[in-house]
Amino acid sequence: MNLKQLTLFQHIAELGSMTRAASVLHVSQPLLTRQMQALEKELGVMLFLRSDKGVQLTPAGLALLERSRTVLQQMRQLQDDIGMYAHRPQGELRLGLPPSLFDLVSVPLVDGFCRTYPEVRVHVQEGLSAWLHEAVLTGRLDTALVSDAEPMDMLISRPVLQEPLLLVGPAKGPLRADCPISAESLLERRMIMTSRPNAMRRIIDQSLAQIPRKLLPSIETNSARMLLELVVQGPYFTVLPYSAVAMAYRQGRVTIAPIQDLSITWTLVTSREQSLSLAGHKLRDNLAEICRNQVQSGQWPGARCLP
Repeated sequence: MNLKQLTLFQHIAELGSMTRAASVLHVSQPLLTRQMQALEKELGVMLFLRSDKGVQLTPAGLALLERSRTVLQQMRQLQDDIGMYAHRPQGELRLGLPPSLFDLVSVPLVDGFCRTYPEVRVHVQEGLSAWLHEAVLTGRLDTALVSDAEPMDMLISRPVLQEPLLLVGPAKGPLRADCPISAESLLERRMIMTSRPNAMRRIIDQSLAQIPRKLLPSIETNSARMLLELVVQGPYFTVLPYSAVAMAYRQGRVTIAPIQDLSITWTLVTSREQSLSLAGHKLRDNLAEICRNQVQSGQWPGARCLP
């Protein structure tokens, strides 16, 4: 039994399919099958129950999955600790990013980092802050950029940037970027909102908590793309940060207005149980530089970099 076999086993177990694991890992399915057969033969137990619908873990497989997670995490920790003595980062970095930051941060960050440090294999997962937060806690991600509306217990957090929340409406709507509105005015509009417990939804709900009348969105979805496209078509409105609508706003497809006293803070988080590797530290520096450049160049109006 070796670390490669354990890594392959973990991916198959978590994905529930040899085919899906082969696709994610970019290896052939016969290779995975041979590796798992060799592992089962060495251990003397069956790890999987195979069927047309995929694979299920046997009791022995469940026990191995639980132990393998600990072993692989300890190995990654050891590699990261020793890697801190290297002059250039190498190894793997598992990074989580929110969909909202795709244009202003995610693409330039990943592209620039991989060009500067080609020895690092970067695995990027895009998801809502609640999922990214959980993935860092459980060790599936090394670090992630999340909203500060998510609980930060058991995590080391470093605030990166704060930006106002905006009411976003169709291009021919009445909104103006230089005319802030109150959160209470959302109650008078046909709103499309993210579903609970999304971070921005939580911020809005908290701001309206003292008002007897409740916000009842016409549509709820956690798809940022759907939110934006439905607003473009009208007559709906939604709440998003500028980072999520920058492209559409520059193209004149939507109008925006800041919501008074409402903002979101983007925070880089890591687990307290696992130190950040040299690659992670370099990425953190690159992230701060990209945010600073976007703000100073005027590409991110209303945003403020945090020390």
